[in-house]
Amino acid sequence: MFSDTIDFSRIEEEGYPLIRYHGMICGNRTAALVAANGTIDWACLPRFDSDPVFASLLDSRRGGHFSIRPADTSELKVYQNYKEMTNILHTEFIRNGKTILRLTDFIPASEYATINFPEIHRYVEAPETDIRVDVEFKPIFNYARTKPEIEKTTSGYIFKADSRSAAIVGDSPLYLKDDTVVGSFMLKRYASKWLILLMDVKNLAKITDYKSYERLEETSNYWRNWLSQCNYHGVYSQQVSRSALALKGLFYEPTGLMVAAPTSSLPEAIGGERNFDYRYAWVRDTAYVVEALSMIGLKKEATKFLYDMMESITKSNNQLHTIYTIDGSTSLKEKTIDFDGYMHSKPVRVGNKASGQLQIDEYGSIINAIYYLARIGGIVNSYLWNFVVDFLKTLEKLWKEPDSSIWEFRTEPRHYVYSKLICWAAFDRAVMMGKMLKMSGPFDAWREIANQIKKAILDNGVDPTGTYLTQYFGSDQVDGALLRLPFLGFLPASDPLVEGTIEKIEEDLMYDGFLFKRYLNDDGFRVPDNAFLLLSFWYVEDLVLLGKTRKAREAFESLLQRGNSLNLFSEEIDLKTGQMLGNFPQALSHIGVVRVATRLNEAYKQKLNASSVKSNY
Repeated sequence: MFSDTIDFSRIEEEGYPLIRYHGMICGNRTAALVAANGTIDWACLPRFDSDPVFASLLDSRRGGHFSIRPADTSELKVYQNYKEMTNILHTEFIRNGKTILRLTDFIPASEYATINFPEIHRYVEAPETDIRVDVEFKPIFNYARTKPEIEKTTSGYIFKADSRSAAIVGDSPLYLKDDTVVGSFMLKRYASKWLILLMDVKNLAKITDYKSYERLEETSNYWRNWLSQCNYHGVYSQQVSRSALALKGLFYEPTGLMVAAPTSSLPEAIGGERNFDYRYAWVRDTAYVVEALSMIGLKKEATKFLYDMMESITKSNNQLHTIYTIDGSTSLKEKTIDFDGYMHSKPVRVGNKASGQLQIDEYGSIINAIYYLARIGGIVNSYLWNFVVDFLKTLEKLWKEPDSSIWEFRTEPRHYVYSKLICWAAFDRAVMMGKMLKMSGPFDAWREIANQIKKAILDNGVDPTGTYLTQYFGSDQVDGALLRLPFLGFLPASDPLVEGTIEKIEEDLMYDGFLFKRYLNDDGFRVPDNAFLLLSFWYVEDLVLLGKTRKAREAFESLLQRGNSLNLFSEEIDLKTGQMLGNFPQALSHIGVVRVATRLNEAYKQKLNASSVKSNY
């Protein structure tokens, strides 16, 4: 039962719980991270992009936290797991094979997107023995720059600063020590208690008024009902279900947009500067999410997501921006926060400077998403088709320009081959989609532009030996993004240039364990990058498409080990230590899990069908 236990003493390094030792709880509007030591060390309420109320993950001293754990942590082991088919998290503290304390953490979720529950409910149980429990509650405001007023009530404490408040309600003894609410109480065997965080309240009621048991049941039903719409029952179904739940947990229901991750500034390299705020919606990710959700039968979800993103783009006068806030605006001015940073990795950023970059592949990605929706029978109405026509008018000129690439380089713009490749895909897909849907459009002109782009790539984006596609025109380096080359139909998967590109990426960018760097060139940062997990999943898809199913499965099994015990995945992997890095959990990595599992499942089905046909002759 406890095969994935963690020694309590190993959870933290340098005062920070390792990224891998976290679970995510989420509702319809936000998410929080719960470390295996019982500490909520990251939570933004009431929405993903709110200032964090707990942020000790980015500053262990000043960041704020909400911890519940046994008073005696000696010889403890910890086991985290989700309640089946939900995002309700259990953390069990184990000594001598017995669970001495169990936490159940959740953010209330409802099928009604208009209902807002800016709350975190924590259920504390002593299932096998009497146990003394320690509690600490320290919220922050304005990134710890504003000192709150603290009010004691009969039910708990309210911290107030500016126009905001954070409160704790409990049915156990709590008292104030400096700027922290603390508690230490004996929990008898079989006994249980609730502790609740409440945001932006003026008064506190009795703890029973917050209906924690009812909220728990509603939330459990919400996740189970949602997941039941998934029709995937093939290989790796457990991992696919968890990835689907993680992806759903990143959606902001009032607008239907999805954040890339619920965190900000978790570093891509310890001590490095690649610490970015991912609590926003990337247009590029829309295509990947639409495809992944569609692959497992969540067509309704995919359709709604795409149309919600289209509405955000329309509101900005069809001016495509790289990143959108979850309410569809484009105000993402980047600033730094005076925090220590995860394991002393500075700077800590809020906002994202990439919002002002030109990343041409975004245009192609959104059209590719619409094409994929059309292929699975989703609704592509005349308004959406007009959007495609208008976008291609813009792209007709834009594809010739240099840009900042899919990797958001903060160096000078260049003619990146991957950006051109996705532009080609946009015109190619538009022709196929228009004819499939019997829509009208300048198909001959689009095909001619696609041919022009293809010629430009083959004339300028191939290395001097004619062996592989390069990172940008005139470069001799390769780009991990070109692992998508076999998916796009630009050339047959068996074409020597495709095979040569994959082989060059293997040679220059692949490390042990099927891990890949994105690139080797200078990107304007002083500390080298690590392995970007999505590339590994793309590589496995390539192996499937190239008919190397056995190697694909070997690689996928290796990658699944890169997830934590909850089957959650980060953005990157440290090439030296194997530890998780980057914002967590990362949507792109979970999209990779879904895509690879469904690709492998389809390959196995085809192989079985071929064997069946052969046996009939």
